Amino acid sequence: MANRQFQPTSFSATLRTQIPSPAIVAQDAVRRFPRWALVALCAAYILAGFVGREPWRSEDISGFGLLFDSIGASAGAWFFVRLLAVLLLGLTCIATWYATYYLARRDAAQPVPFAFGGEAKPTDYARAVADGALLALVACLGLAQLGHETTATLLQASLMTLAFFGLASYQYHPIKAILALVTASIGLFFVLHNGMFDPSQWLRFDAWRNSAHMLLWFAWPAWALAGLAVIKWRRHWLNLRPAPHIALPLAIVLLHLIVLPIAVQQDRWFMGSLPALATLAAFALPTLRRAMKSLIDLFTLLFFSGCAFVIWVVWIAMQTGVPPQPAANVARLLPAFNPTFSAPVLLLALAATVAWGLLVYWRLGKHRPAIWMSMVLPAGGAALCWALLMSLWLPLLDHARSYKPLMVLVQQHISVQPGQCVAVHGLRPAQQAALRYYTGSYLVQANRGVACEWLIVDGDATPSLPDYVTIAQWQHTATIRRPSDKTEDWLIYTRKK
Repeated sequence: MANRQFQPTSFSATLRTQIPSPAIVAQDAVRRFPRWALVALCAAYILAGFVGREPWRSEDISGFGLLFDSIGASAGAWFFVRLLAVLLLGLTCIATWYATYYLARRDAAQPVPFAFGGEAKPTDYARAVADGALLALVACLGLAQLGHETTATLLQASLMTLAFFGLASYQYHPIKAILALVTASIGLFFVLHNGMFDPSQWLRFDAWRNSAHMLLWFAWPAWALAGLAVIKWRRHWLNLRPAPHIALPLAIVLLHLIVLPIAVQQDRWFMGSLPALATLAAFALPTLRRAMKSLIDLFTLLFFSGCAFVIWVVWIAMQTGVPPQPAANVARLLPAFNPTFSAPVLLLALAATVAWGLLVYWRLGKHRPAIWMSMVLPAGGAALCWALLMSLWLPLLDHARSYKPLMVLVQQHISVQPGQCVAVHGLRPAQQAALRYYTGSYLVQANRGVACEWLIVDGDATPSLPDYVTIAQWQHTATIRRPSDKTEDWLIYTRKK
């Protein structure tokens, strides 16, 4: 009987038979990353920075202030807002994994079939690549701070990832994909606004230069592997019918890159492309050679171990004064900061450091190869350093970046009962949000008709104050300054009896 020739049933299958895959992966190399370890790593990374941290100034406190006002000044407002942010970051991670999984299941994304069998099975291969994408996302340096703020940036990134998932999964689950796309489109319609872009920055060389500088650290290390994936899989997207597993995430990244120079806040705009960039990076993992894997491990080990060492040294110096130079630097930069000791925080930091040591020991040992192994140390190192910053350095960072120290000074000069009004003049939205949150007061803009007992004025707005109030009715009682900012002065007035 003559052998029947296999007839492809889809274009993706035809593409696989016509264009050779750069991925050569055996079944033994696609074992799953232990689920308990992956969940624990993501949970630790997500929760660090959301638990026990004060809202930081500018974007963080402004975004929190909007939600704070909408749900009321209740005792659980801060918990509710942070819980929402945790869910959004978790949604971003989950959607990234599944988007990569469905793209990796396509025929064009599969590795080279072996002559005598033994190549990776499609489902196992897709899971391994998805694990690598999630690890690559966690490893991105830019995700750490922006991913843990209560701002529209996190909502924008999660909606972009949801849209990415919808496009990636349409071939397998069209109804779920359509629901995801509709939800993401409606959400992005309200999140994106005209003030995000400045078209005048297109003739400006510094806008492009700043974009390049920002990308170097913000998207590291995903951008390097993503570039390698684009090169290795070039035959799969440089044609009239490009393969979706490269073309789709590449299109999303290029969309963000094209608009990046005119974005008012470039890092916040580009954050929406990190999941797609991590997916591209994951498709480079099956093509890496042993020398490149060793280079990634070595660089990651030295970089993150060095960062963790610096964090520990500075914390020890703050607690003991030894070594003296780091302690002196902290005292010089933040003279009003008083270090505090917390045993639970120390135990958490020690546990994170020990976990990093065990991870390094495991990675340097002899194990069966897996395509996600090159991303284990980058993701673990990023999670370690973020956890140490949000534990050992959290009091220091809160003092430097939050409005709480300034609000303590405010409350020493005014006594506001919940619901009482305070007149303000020249305060930015972030400053007003902090004042409402920490004092529980009702703020009104200063004018000659207000009946508030107190008036708070930004130092830069003092010259214009007589245009809004009658100065003779107010008595200046204090001028206070945020301890970590010599340019942020507030003037406090009380109404004359």
